[in-house]
Amino acid sequence: MKGAEVLVKMLQEQGVKVIFGVPGDTSIALYEALYDASSEIKHVLARDERSASFMADIYARLTHKPGVCSGCDHYFRTGNYCR
Repeated sequence: MKGAEVLVKMLQEQGVKVIFGVPGDTSIALYEALYDASSEIKHVLARDERSASFMADIYARLTHKPGVCSGCDHYFRTGNYCR
């Protein structure tokens, strides 16, 4: 099992239903694992990482569920929780 698959499984166990983010070359493995779990976790494409974090924050505040955003920039920062 790959690390990305373990991450997606952990997110599923925590009840995550939505991830906000921007795919990139450093997170291909994560998005492949999310594709395999697409029946359980929905991905919402954002314009940039900042927008994804705002979306995750508002989602968490309104639904009282984990708000998760993923992003790719100069550092690998996938799976940041906003809550």
